[in-house]
Amino acid sequence: MKRDVARDLVYKIIFQMSFHDDFNERYEQMITDNGLKGTQGEYAKKTIKGILDNLDEIDGIIKENLKGWKFERLSNHVIAVLRLGVFEIMYNDDIPALVGLNEAVGLAHTYSDEKEASFVNGLLNSVYKKVS
Repeated sequence: MKRDVARDLVYKIIFQMSFHDDFNERYEQMITDNGLKGTQGEYAKKTIKGILDNLDEIDGIIKENLKGWKFERLSNHVIAVLRLGVFEIMYNDDIPALVGLNEAVGLAHTYSDEKEASFVNGLLNSVYKKVS
């Protein structure tokens, strides 16, 4: 399984975060249930755990970069892709930050309309510019 397929499944699992009160206890089983194992399973565990461990800071970074929007008004799928993108830009040393940004924007294009994908692109570009 390629990393982009694993990243897509990680996005789908992160999306479920807002629907499960016991997400912290369930996400590893979700990874297994989605067939992620080996290197890609480890990537998924590391990424989701990293997002959970840094959730307040990641959400704070998203909020700092919102222009004319309130975090609470963002859709769950936009929040999920932003959390994944910010994590990969800021915290994942295994890939270049620009790759994380581009992959997250690609997910936004897959699961959102053009307006939301452009919004995700703009916000993640702002984050990227601050760290590059």
